[in-house]
Amino acid sequence: MQAFTTAKKYVDLLMEWLCIILLSIMTVLVSYQVVTRYFFNSPSAVSENTAQYLFVWMIMFGSAYVFGLREHLSITVLKDKFTPFINLAVEIFINISLFLFSAFVCAMGGYRVVTMQMRTMDAATGISMGFIYASIPVCGAVMLFYAVYNTCLSIREYKTSVASGFGSNTTM
Repeated sequence: MQAFTTAKKYVDLLMEWLCIILLSIMTVLVSYQVVTRYFFNSPSAVSENTAQYLFVWMIMFGSAYVFGLREHLSITVLKDKFTPFINLAVEIFINISLFLFSAFVCAMGGYRVVTMQMRTMDAATGISMGFIYASIPVCGAVMLFYAVYNTCLSIREYKTSVASGFGSNTTM
């Protein structure tokens, strides 16, 4: 588990820096867009489209990163009433569901979309639309890693709580 935790630390760092870099580039592009539009009355289609595509990438990276940190939206009203064993079962079910979604929809489906769109070019930027859609399988692969890690972490936390006596009640 130690090697897995170290790998997660580096994946987290990579995702965090990618989001920071993308947001910084978007800020520059949007500022440039505002200046060219309002001061020179000559808007730049390239900067506008590039900012839109970077926004999509940032959202995909950000959502994968938040999932990895286990800070995604959750409703804890029912979860707080469950026993530790039921909580573990729910966590495993959620992570398996997200693993399957990431594998089939994001990774495999995203790869199909990327290969289909590789020959389609964006009119303003001249960039292949396949590169724009590539955020889907890339983030799908990252979410696969996070789903496996989060499942292992949930099992480890459950075992720790049972061993320390906090989770010994496994019935309702």
